[in-house]
Amino acid sequence: MQRGSNVVGVRRYNERLVLSSIRRMNGASKADLARSTGLSPQAVLRIVEDLESEGLLVRAGKRTGGMGQPSTILRVNADGGYTIGVEIGRDQITCVLLNFDCEILAKRVDRVTFPELPHVIAEIRNFADRELDALNEAQRARFLGIGIAMPWFLGEWRKEIGISAEQAREWQKADVEETFRSGLDCPIFFENDGNAGALAELLCGVGLSLNNYLYCHLGTFIGGGLVLGGQIQTGRHGNAAALASMPVPGRGGKGQDYLLHHASLYRLKALLHDAPLRDGSPHSMAAYLDRNPHEARVWIEECANALAFAVIGANSLLDLDAIVLNGALPDAVIDRLIEVLRQRIRIDPPRDFFEPVLLRGNIGEIAPAVGAGLLPLHATFSPNLRSLLKSSDGRSLTSRLGKNMY
Repeated sequence: MQRGSNVVGVRRYNERLVLSSIRRMNGASKADLARSTGLSPQAVLRIVEDLESEGLLVRAGKRTGGMGQPSTILRVNADGGYTIGVEIGRDQITCVLLNFDCEILAKRVDRVTFPELPHVIAEIRNFADRELDALNEAQRARFLGIGIAMPWFLGEWRKEIGISAEQAREWQKADVEETFRSGLDCPIFFENDGNAGALAELLCGVGLSLNNYLYCHLGTFIGGGLVLGGQIQTGRHGNAAALASMPVPGRGGKGQDYLLHHASLYRLKALLHDAPLRDGSPHSMAAYLDRNPHEARVWIEECANALAFAVIGANSLLDLDAIVLNGALPDAVIDRLIEVLRQRIRIDPPRDFFEPVLLRGNIGEIAPAVGAGLLPLHATFSPNLRSLLKSSDGRSLTSRLGKNMY
């Protein structure tokens, strides 16, 4: 019985490996797949035929050139599945509808002072009802579920975001996961917002060409995700790469502080005297920063100094290909931050330090919501060697967060 189960597990793993490879190569021939996966041409042929029959792959033309017959290029079938992704942030709720090829078909952003659980569930339900009703019957039959990305410690850091103990307590209860499941009648998948953003870049963005990188998302706070060997590394409690609480030197080099106090919109907003930074328009934010160059420069330098400390420490431990920066800032601001960060890293690096490439993410502020939408796809169709091991326990959100959450 165990042997048969393992055979099925290996087959499903190889199917997921082929799908993941096609996604990352943005289309591939069977020969490409055999080279990239290490599977035999015969195994690739069988897997491709099965995935085509399930409607998960389509043929997207021929590749000419070289010797022999033209190669048939295979792509992921956009109609192979549909998901909804939700990012629950400290000041907004973002919902997206994705197809199987990671295209954003619909988006809604609801800006809030601080999210309240009943309101969040109502927003998700309304978005799902409206957007799924717009699909045809065959498309609705391929709906895979809802992914939810949020900070594991959403109600913490009350002083920084100015919320009451009562507001925080709602997100610290042990039944948060069950409240979502009972309020939303479909499969639900949960992930840390930083991990979700890293997943979005891995499958749809700049991470397509990377295997090892640290993802940094500048939102109200700073979040992070870690990719090693082309796989998201969530850690024991799903809290790997929790950049907000990473220790850094205090201002002026005095004492110890946390990265969120230097690299976040919360800090930028304080420097700009509570300017409305999240009005939905990166252009207006860029214009505001242009009108306030001193404050913008102070924040970029402060942010870069703290990030340099974190990046050197992380890279010395992990030897990464790249650092990917994303967030709720105009591209020009992130590009300037990357430039200053590169300068800071080069001032006095360790002698045995290999400098990682610094890259701006392709997906921007919406990355955690897109990554949340990829969770049902990733859970069902992405390779995971742990799925072949009997020790994989499939723990729930509550057990992964541990007692500290509550």
